[in-house]
Amino acid sequence: MQLFMAITIGVLFAGGTYLILRPNLIRIVMGFGLYSNGTNLLLIACGGYVTDGEAPFMTDGVDLNTRFDPLPPDIILTAIVISFAVAALFLTLCYRVYLDQHTDNPDQLPNHEDPESIPGLAAGDEPNGPIPAPADAHGH
Repeated sequence: MQLFMAITIGVLFAGGTYLILRPNLIRIVMGFGLYSNGTNLLLIACGGYVTDGEAPFMTDGVDLNTRFDPLPPDIILTAIVISFAVAALFLTLCYRVYLDQHTDNPDQLPNHEDPESIPGLAAGDEPNGPIPAPADAHGH
């Protein structure tokens, strides 16, 4: 069982790395999702996954070594909820970028550090508009 979990975790991390390196915003989000699932499986494997564990209630005459630790599943449940929220945020951002820029390729998005990459911007113009002059002591 441990070998199967190790192989599955390795495949998820390898697939996530492959998707993150592709030039597409949606694939990057999917890669982060695979990373998240791989991390959750890693937490399960490190938390001591057992199939014959008992509930963590204390009764008389029960061996304490057969108890199931409830902390790793609780942490994983919290991680699942957080990764779902982050994925929803990333997908919303990808949709807005596609509506504004008409592309989902990160290499084709304008670079605000390089003004020549912004369409419709003349040479020497500031990418975010003119810089206002500082006001004097009287507010003029």
